[in-house]
Amino acid sequence: MIKFKKQYKIELAKTLSEHFYNVFLGKKKIAVVPSSTTILNAYPTSEHLVKWIADNGFHESRQLRDQAGVAGSKIHFAIETLLGGGELSDASYTLEEWHKLCTFVDWHRDTKPEIVELEMAVYSHKHKYAGRSDCIVKIDGKYGVLDWKSSKNLHDSFALQFASYAQAIEEMTDIKIDFTACLQLGAKNKKGYRYVIYDDWKSDFKVFLNVKKTWEFDQSKTYSENGPTVLDLPASLKL
Repeated sequence: MIKFKKQYKIELAKTLSEHFYNVFLGKKKIAVVPSSTTILNAYPTSEHLVKWIADNGFHESRQLRDQAGVAGSKIHFAIETLLGGGELSDASYTLEEWHKLCTFVDWHRDTKPEIVELEMAVYSHKHKYAGRSDCIVKIDGKYGVLDWKSSKNLHDSFALQFASYAQAIEEMTDIKIDFTACLQLGAKNKKGYRYVIYDDWKSDFKVFLNVKKTWEFDQSKTYSENGPTVLDLPASLKL
């Protein structure tokens, strides 16, 4: 069982662009911080992604990205169901989604991971960012931060993203992270999945901090001293 050093409450803030988190300690809001993925928007765009946007057009690319995001969320929820002991039916999924879920089951049977925590909101007080980790696992006696991806490509920034989660988890808990990893579902190889382990996450985290400095420089003229615009909206409306 995870032991937390402080009982933070970490919630996605209501913003019109980018992802920020509200962080509470008790009832007091102590910070509004960017997400790891928002910070990594400052990471150089890969040549493959630039070509993909050029081939599809900017607006069409955004639509395809959003559609992929919806499918990815659906697969994430399905994996949570499986790990919770539930059963899935192929009738609820597209052929591609079902294939990716089948490859997750194959990986799970091959690896036999111990699931420590799912969908954990994380916050680095020291470095002022937050995020949500898919999974903390224990494999062969070692603790790891694992994210599953349904995208067709593995991007270099993934290692930095997972490293940021590892750092935050070590700050928040008594767990020492040994590795980070990415599980690509539906990969075009014999196994149908690609399981990539990053065993030097602390070096990856140093790169993440450099990207964060770049992001902060880019945003310095966008936000006032109060930071991003976080909306305070009612839960219901009536004229």
